[in-house]
Formats: sequence, C-alpha cells, structure tokens
Amino acid sequence: MRALDKKLFRDIWRMRVHAAGVILVLACGLAMFVMAVGMRETLERTRAEYYARQRMADLSVSVVRAPNRLEAALAAAPGVQSVETRIAGYALLDLPQIEEPAAARIVSLPPGRRPRINDLVLARGRWPDPTRPQEVMVNEAFANALRLQLGDRIAATLHGRRQSLTVTGFANSPEFVFVTAPGEMFPQPGRFGVIWMGREGLARAYDLDGAFNDAVFRLSRGANAAETKRAIDALLRPFGSSGANGRDRMVSDRYLSEELRQLATMAAFLPAFFLIVAAFLVNIALGRVIATERSNIGLMKAFGYSNAAVAWHYAKSALIFALIGIALGAIAGVAFGRAIAALYRVYYHFPQLEFQASVATFMLAMTAGVGAAGLGAVASVLRSARLAPAAALAPPRPTTYSSTDGTLLGAMARGFDAKSRIILRRIVRFPRRAATTAFGISLAIALLVVSRTFPAVMEHILDVQFTAANRQDVTLSLIEPRTASVLHEIERLPGVIYAEPFGIESMRLSFRGRRVDEAVFGLAPGARLNRLIGSRDRALEPPAAGIFLARALAAKLGAHAGDVISVEQTRGRRVTAEVQVAGVVDPMVGSSGYMAIDDLARLVREPGRISGAYVRLDETQRSAFNRRIKEVPALAGASFLRLAERSMRESIDRSVGTMNLLYGLFAAVMAGGVAFSAARVTLAEQERDLATLRVLGFTRAEVSYVLVGELAVLALAAVPVGCLLGVGLGMWLMRLFETDMYAFPYVYNPGGFAYAVAFAIGCVLAAALVVRQSIDRLDMVGVLKARD
Repeated sequence: MRALDKKLFRDIWRMRVHAAGVILVLACGLAMFVMAVGMRETLERTRAEYYARQRMADLSVSVVRAPNRLEAALAAAPGVQSVETRIAGYALLDLPQIEEPAAARIVSLPPGRRPRINDLVLARGRWPDPTRPQEVMVNEAFANALRLQLGDRIAATLHGRRQSLTVTGFANSPEFVFVTAPGEMFPQPGRFGVIWMGREGLARAYDLDGAFNDAVFRLSRGANAAETKRAIDALLRPFGSSGANGRDRMVSDRYLSEELRQLATMAAFLPAFFLIVAAFLVNIALGRVIATERSNIGLMKAFGYSNAAVAWHYAKSALIFALIGIALGAIAGVAFGRAIAALYRVYYHFPQLEFQASVATFMLAMTAGVGAAGLGAVASVLRSARLAPAAALAPPRPTTYSSTDGTLLGAMARGFDAKSRIILRRIVRFPRRAATTAFGISLAIALLVVSRTFPAVMEHILDVQFTAANRQDVTLSLIEPRTASVLHEIERLPGVIYAEPFGIESMRLSFRGRRVDEAVFGLAPGARLNRLIGSRDRALEPPAAGIFLARALAAKLGAHAGDVISVEQTRGRRVTAEVQVAGVVDPMVGSSGYMAIDDLARLVREPGRISGAYVRLDETQRSAFNRRIKEVPALAGASFLRLAERSMRESIDRSVGTMNLLYGLFAAVMAGGVAFSAARVTLAEQERDLATLRVLGFTRAEVSYVLVGELAVLALAAVPVGCLLGVGLGMWLMRLFETDMYAFPYVYNPGGFAYAVAFAIGCVLAAALVVRQSIDRLDMVGVLKARD
C-alpha cells in the first residue's frame, strides 16, 4: 500500500465519528431514493404487464339501454381493435358477517367464454356455469375480508329484485385493482366488492334482454383516441350514453396514476434534501481535516507530490464516504421498498406485486451519492491543491483579538463572566464557522418539522371531512334519481331523525376549447348534515345562481369567477346549458362542481328529483334501520360515516403512518449526524485553545462549559431559522403532493415544532457531552512546547 493510502485510512479512522454521520445521512437519502423510484418502477411495470396480459380496456362507456345489434357498429368505429358489451350496475348485499348492508359493483360475464377485454385472473374456485344464472365470482379482497368460502350464498338486491347468489370462485381484474365505493376515498373491502355474474341472469335482473348498458374498448396501436371517442359517442348518444371515458376517468387507474405521481414527487424532493445535507457535512469534514493538516500538505508538496496527487488524496476520503453510503442506502432502500410493497398489496390488488428496483435506479443513486460527496469536497480539495508549500509549512496567521471596548460586543460581554465572553468572542470572531454549524442544525430542525407536517395535515383533513363537512350517520344512494317525495319515505325508516337530500350529475364542462368530464353536486341550502367546506375551513352555502368550481377543476378549464361555461349532461337527455361561474372554492377532496340542488335539477330538466339523502340516525334503532334498508329495492348503496372514518384512519395509520415512521427515523438520523459532526468539528477547531485554558488553570468543568456552551448558543440560534425553513419546505411539499383528487393545506402543528426543536437540541447536547470526554485527553504538553 502506498504511503498516501496508509495516511488516508489513518485520517478516516481519526475522523470516524464525523464519517459515520456523513455516511448515515447519505445512506438515508439514497435509501429513500431507491425506495421511492424503485416502488414507482415496480408499480408501473406491474400495471403495464397486468394490463397487457389481461387486456385492460382503453375506453369505457355507459348507456341507459342500447340494443346488442350496435356491437358490430361499435367494433367498426375508427381505432377500435375490439369491443365488449356488457351489463353493469350496483347491488345491495345482505351478509350474515356484518350488520350493515354491503354493496357491490356487479358486472356481466360473456356467455360461454372469457372476456376479451378486462379478462379475470382466477385466484380460487371455478368460473360460473353459464347454465346456472345464480352462480357468481367475487373479487378476492372482498372474499378475504368477509372470510367467504366457495359455495357460500349471498343475498343480493339487484335493480330492486332480491336474489340468492352462489359463490363459485374468487378473482381479480385489471379494471378493479383499486376497489372503493362511489364517493369514498379509501377501500372498505368488507363492505364493498365486485361481483361477476353470467350475462343472461344479470340481463333478466336489469330488464336488459337483448341489450346492454356498458361497453369497454381496446384501441389499435396508433389510434386517435379523441376521434374514436367522437365516433362512439355519435353511435350511442341516442341511447343515453354518458360519453366515452379513457383510463384517466376510470377510478382504479386514476388512483394508481395519482400514487405514481406522488412517488415521483417523493423521489425528487426528500432524497435531494438529504443529499444536500450530506454534501454540507462532507464540506465541513474535509475543511476541518485540511485546516488541521496545513503542515502535512506542505511536507507532501516539499517531498515532490504534485498538486493533483494531494487533491486526489483528500478527494478519495469523500469518495470512500460516498461508496459506503451508497452500499448502505441500496441495501436499506431495497428492504424498505419490500416493506412498502407489502402495504401496497393491501390497497392495490395485483396478482403479484414484488418490489424490484432496476439497475438504472441503482446507477442513478450511485451517481447522486458520488455527486453529493464530490460537491461537498470540491472547495476543500481545491484549497489543498492551491496551498503553496512555503505557506503551508508556516504556522497560520493568528486571529486578531482587538479590543471590544465601546462596541456592541463589548457592551454585551461586560455582563458575562470570562468563560461566557470566550464563547461570545469565538462566535463573533469566526462568523463563517459559526454560521455553517448553526445552518447544519437548522437543516436538521427543518426536516424534523417536515416529517411531522404530513401526519398533522392528514389528521386535519380527517377532522374536516368527518366533523365539519360530513355530519350525517348514513348516506343513502338511489339506483336512479327519484322525485323529492322519496325523501318522506326515507324519513319514515326506523330510527331516522333527519334526512337531507342531495343530487349528483355527471357533466361535461367546456370553456374556450377545454373540456373536462366531472361530477356536479347539488347541495341543499342551509344544509346541516353535509356542507361544502372551503378555504380556512369555512362552510359555504351553495351559490344563489350559477356554479362553484373546485380550484383544480377551474384550473383545468382555465375558468375564473364570472366566466360563463358550457355544461352538458352525460346521461339521459344530454341536456346542454350555459352556466356562470359563481366562484372558485378549495375543497380538500375532489375536483367537482357545486350548485344548489334545485338549480341542478332544473338544469337537467328534472325538477324536484334527488339522487339520495344524508341521514341522521337514532343509534338505539340502528339495527332496525339496517334490517329495513336491506329490503328497500330503490337503494343502490348505504355508506356509514363512522365505518368509513374508521377504515380511513386504519388505512392512514397503516400506510401513511409507516411512511412517516421511516421519514421520522431518517430525519432523526440526520439530526444526530449533524449534531455529532458539529460537536466534533468544534472540538477539533478549539482543541488547542481548550488545552491552553487547561494549562492556564481552568478546570475540566470550566473548559467543558466553553465547548458545550458554544454549541448550545449556536443550536438556539438555529431554532428560528430551522422552524422557518421547515414551514417553507412543508408548504412547498404539500403543494407538490396536491392532485386532482386531493388538496393538502399546510397545517401549523405546535407539537411538531416542539418535537423538532427538542430532538435537535437534545442531539446537539448529547453529542457535546460525548465529545466532552475528549477534553480529558487534551495535549497540554504539546501546547506548552508550541513556539507560536
């Protein structure tokens, strides 16, 4: 081994504590990068393979009733590779496992063959016998949640008709990777599922013999999707078509796409923060080594080592830090990725979902790690290369300690004892060193603040959704809109204290050439049970005239308050109208439009009709209410608010909680790394001064006070900067995570700030106390022998 290499490893061993901090911070950032990018790759690859293998639909369309003879015309539409017409709807289920009624999306199977589009993967059991119309398959998650067995019977109300269905198999479908009830954000696999049933039996239940009400399409390679949609709409418009939708409007794929977008945001933002801190620590470490090795650098150059050889010698230490951090980060990233994949399997029902990061991901992580270390090392390495031998061999110019009498510093110092004045003078005389230490601690505080922001935001969203916005106990949805008189029938159900109507229509909104398909909700004025909550958590009344647009929807349309937009009903009569935008609102969930319920009903020329009701219940009669609604043929589903809240909280605790645990752990590692690095660097830079104090008669406790006091002052100075930086990063991160479906408002979390400050300062003090032990080993003899 060459002499410089031996020296390199001695230097690294001497600075091992600082090196460990750099390596751990770098490893955390790269682990997060590998996990996020690898998980995104895994989801994208799994989705693409699953969609291709099972022939996932490119377009779907719903109609009121269309004759089967149209299938040939649809197949001949431009760009259509294949088409599958079918019957689909919703069923209310009466299951002995749960008291409340469950619901299911029910889809027909083609007679005598497997679907050409959205083919199923059979997990257990067998396909239904076409000669036995009561045989069905259910999705695997629903079966597992309810512990269904092959051969079990399910009591179901289909389009007002009660039937007994026999389960023959459990399956999964690319169409239902993410299964959630209409209007709900998180899946409840024990209360909402998917049922596949023979077409003949389902046609009889829905009075659709010789007809269909749903169709799915696969497009040819290179097809113009917009042109195909127009052709399909032209054929199906007379039959109550809701308009053809691409995958971006299919609920399951939409959730998957939003998840992929958030993973991309995570991969771009959080690892970058860690890498910046790692570069910062490398800069501090090498700067300290080079500052204390001036004479060694001079000797190396005097013995004939070139500037490049000396620079490469010190750069190699940064490279070693990077390589060790990369190895640890890759291993940890794969381990965390597998853990996250296990969580994703709970929500996204693929036949197989195994975390696997590509070689390109690891190469990119390696490049980022080496780049961060190189960026941190470059300034110090160049300084070592530019240092002339004569200047390096000469002792450094002593610091000027001029009198401070008459200055602000002098006025402040007069009130302090000698040791405190030493602390104050060191901070003021070495502002760059003090600033870098304080900035490092502030970065740790900022990341800890950010790690506590997302749980606070999610808790706030839950509180708003389930306390301020939704106050009902149950939401009852009708199979099809009915006259307002149905509200009186709902009020007569057992235990109903109060019922409030709502309307909902699928609309195509247009403005200046832009078109968006979205739901428009009809809200009751003076609503008590379900309210529209806008910015600053204020309840909003529906507009007296016109329509409110969610901010995300308004942005898609490019519309503002006062603009007049065109709306077209996508079912029934396909009514079109011009509506003025009464305002732009900021709901936390959804990107819909909102109108007064009577205005919406008049707009679609169905005055007095409602789509369902929000209900407040007498809890003592909940059982009687549940028994009764299972027998109501007009109901498409019943959503119980507290069950939805419990499911959502469990989901967040399981998924978001795990992710935040990882981020909190990484943030804690970074805070500890910064603290120990700062303490070690401070000791190294003050070692001679502290030893001098010992020679002059100061006790170990007094010398320790100087060391710990300086770090404590810098940590306290870092608190406001770190908190402000944490607020800014938190706001930016919440904005990055916003999607069409969710808005994440920044929430001030006092507990999060208290935790961040206490943890960071605690790390600094713990590090200082550990480093303080080195005071017992100070070289006082070397100080006495020094000539300068």
